[in-house]
Amino acid sequence: MKYILALPFLLTLLLTGCASYEITDTGRALRTEDQYFEIVQKNSDRTTRYSGLYNVLEMQATLLSSEVLEAQLDQKTRIYLWDDNKFQTEKNLVAKRLSTETEFFLSFFTPEKKNDDLGTPKTLWKTFLDVEGRRYEGKVIRIKSALAELTSLYPTHNRFYTAYSLIFPVSEKSIEGKEMKITVTGPVGSGTLNFNKK
Repeated sequence: MKYILALPFLLTLLLTGCASYEITDTGRALRTEDQYFEIVQKNSDRTTRYSGLYNVLEMQATLLSSEVLEAQLDQKTRIYLWDDNKFQTEKNLVAKRLSTETEFFLSFFTPEKKNDDLGTPKTLWKTFLDVEGRRYEGKVIRIKSALAELTSLYPTHNRFYTAYSLIFPVSEKSIEGKEMKITVTGPVGSGTLNFNKK
């Protein structure tokens, strides 16, 4: 009999001791910040290109997969204290994005400031997404958010890099989990980043 009475206590202790989520005021469970950063790291890649001893190009990117974007909703809820209505509105926007395009966050650095112009109409840089033998050319948009906001979402980004959004005209849902690579290439150099490598 005493074992039966102790069972609920032990179960509660076990569940609270292993809890790896946070609870909002409305009772919704959020991933912890550490879990969020692990998901971002798992969906990211980086590369550096050199000319002799000097780096000519550094970049790191994060695939904004459904896993990353869902975790990002939790992170933004934590940061901005979103209520349930705001969370649901943002969740609906994420679902729409995933069904129409594939997006990457790109943190980009080149020592020559004049060469850091990926998001301008006259840029000589090209971006490509290769997946399942098909190539898609990307649209590049410079992200002008505050550094503090960017580093809260992408912890490896820093003040020396420029933040860009790479958007490709293929549904992320249709290529989710498949091996893919993005290439950023121009007269200065070329770099490739790999995702979902088996």
